[in-house]
Amino acid sequence: MLESAILGAVQGIAEWLPISSEGLLFLIKTNFLGADQGIEVIVKEALFLHLGTFLAALIYFRKNIILLIRGLFNFKSASLPEQKTLKFLIVATLISGLLGFLLLKILVNLENETAISGKII
Repeated sequence: MLESAILGAVQGIAEWLPISSEGLLFLIKTNFLGADQGIEVIVKEALFLHLGTFLAALIYFRKNIILLIRGLFNFKSASLPEQKTLKFLIVATLISGLLGFLLLKILVNLENETAISGKII
């Protein structure tokens, strides 16, 4: 419980700074909290902690998000800037989601190969 509170506080502070909050969480978890978990578990936990950031941004930008959702359902009648924004968000989400998924799989496979062979990187 204390570990989760510490990681949540670090996430809440670091998310708005120009540093990698996920990288910081990983470093704190592995170096200071002594976690001996795999990369996949740590990444899943970090993504869960990002849920709070997502909800805060969702509340803060709720009016803009409502306009974008309306524009998504009425794409042809949406203004040109709204259409461009929606296209950008869709493409960026698909690309970053795919790259993130592939990177996670590569890291997990690398970790498994390293664990099997007994090598330390």
